[in-house]
Amino acid sequence: MGVEFPEKDAEDIVSQLLGGGEENEIIQSITKEKALIHIRLEKRKSHLVTIVDFGNSDDAKQLGIKDLARELKKKLAAGGTIRDSWIEIQGDHRQKIKKMLIDMGFKEENILVDEEVKEV
Repeated sequence: MGVEFPEKDAEDIVSQLLGGGEENEIIQSITKEKALIHIRLEKRKSHLVTIVDFGNSDDAKQLGIKDLARELKKKLAAGGTIRDSWIEIQGDHRQKIKKMLIDMGFKEENILVDEEVKEV
């Protein structure tokens, strides 16, 4: 009469305890397909800042906005920060970010790039 363990390995158990990997991936892919993203450029004093706005903070959280910001900053070799439901990246990276988001699985028709520079 020994102790029986379920047919799961340690990674499955940890994944289940931390929120389940497959469910989060499914939710994230659905959110990526329906997310409406606005990319715009702001001029602050003499600096340019690219804003990637997800509009809804719940969608941003489901997409893992922190990891997304980290990945964009790393690939663009630029500084940046997260504010509520948007990411701020230093410099003008509108078209590069659009291409990166498409490569990450976002729908091209749901990514809107504003060509005007907004003075702040």
